[in-house]
Amino acid sequence: MATTPKWISFDLFQKVLKSYIHENVQLLTFSTANAVPDGDNYTSDLFRTTLFYMDPKKNTKNSLSVIVKCGNEDGGTKTDLAKKLQLFEKEIEMFANTFPAIYKILGENYTLSSKCLYASTDPHSVIIFEDLTTVGFQMLPRHVGFDLEHCFKVVEKMAQMHAASVIMYEENPSSVKCYREGLYADNDTVRAWVKAGYSAVIDACSRWPGYEKYAYKLEALGNEALERGFEASRKRPRGFHVLNHGDLWVNNMMFSYDSADTKVKDMKFVDFQMNIFTSPAIDLHYFLATSTRIEVKVNCIEIILDYYYAQLLANLTKLRYSLEKVPTREEFKGDYSSRAFYGFMGAATVLAFVKASGRKDASFENIIKDDSLEGFRYHAYNNSRYRQHMEFLLPYYDSFGIFD
Repeated sequence: MATTPKWISFDLFQKVLKSYIHENVQLLTFSTANAVPDGDNYTSDLFRTTLFYMDPKKNTKNSLSVIVKCGNEDGGTKTDLAKKLQLFEKEIEMFANTFPAIYKILGENYTLSSKCLYASTDPHSVIIFEDLTTVGFQMLPRHVGFDLEHCFKVVEKMAQMHAASVIMYEENPSSVKCYREGLYADNDTVRAWVKAGYSAVIDACSRWPGYEKYAYKLEALGNEALERGFEASRKRPRGFHVLNHGDLWVNNMMFSYDSADTKVKDMKFVDFQMNIFTSPAIDLHYFLATSTRIEVKVNCIEIILDYYYAQLLANLTKLRYSLEKVPTREEFKGDYSSRAFYGFMGAATVLAFVKASGRKDASFENIIKDDSLEGFRYHAYNNSRYRQHMEFLLPYYDSFGIFD
């Protein structure tokens, strides 16, 4: 569990209250606890804080629950990754400028995220959000993943964000200048992580009867596997590009439900530190690899892709965008196929985190450095949940010819 930094203090939360409520309210006290268990967050530290305050005008005592996201300052891979990828700078830009532009295009009734109440990178990186659990949203178990109903809701919101970003970019190309790289930015830290993931997949496949050939193929690719993965994420000349969320694994989506029949009512994205302006296939591949139930992977990938494409066209039509500029269904599917290595890269790295147990040693460092049989890497790549998904995904990606 993360330890609450000393600078998360009374003075900080008094600023938050004044910034958010815009009244002369007085903070009385606060209580803070970890917001997620071990193994559920890897790039920052998350805390849930309840603020107790007095409203002098009404002479009432009130409370407000918030989520505090702060940069890890202990050193190591988590700190290094945040600096190299400019995670907090990117997320603050999303809430300060990008979301206002997107909502201006979509309309006031659209909501894609929680509200940001306060943000700063000086002297410490911190962003404070509304606590979505207080307004009926909940996170689903990461070990299970989403059924088709939840996938459709995610795709609907994904298509809204993607469509609005197309228009935002055409109106102001500089609006996406800080979204050139996402999770798989080409730097030494990310390369070491991805390379460790590929090695762990090779090791696991060599012991799964019938899957040894994938170990041979991936090993034969060597460093070419790294290059194919990074290339799959990049913009291409004359390509169709959107602002991708960039990190659509289970914990970064929260759902609300109709109380009567438990039907999915709404969905909001959280965590906007990995956004990247490139092909929409990036969000689709990553989401399908990391967040879907096994039966959805086996039976519904094409259904989800078709649903996304229809939703994208519907949103762009509503926004009066010329569909002549949009790829045809065949071109869209061709682009998705040509970027299949990105999906495999997600499966070989993030999916292992998603299916792993909540261990205290769950970290980037231990994926990269600890190859012992007792270590987190071995557990993440050899548990039955991960194996079940990879036994479908390996032949699926191989069908695109990505290992040849």
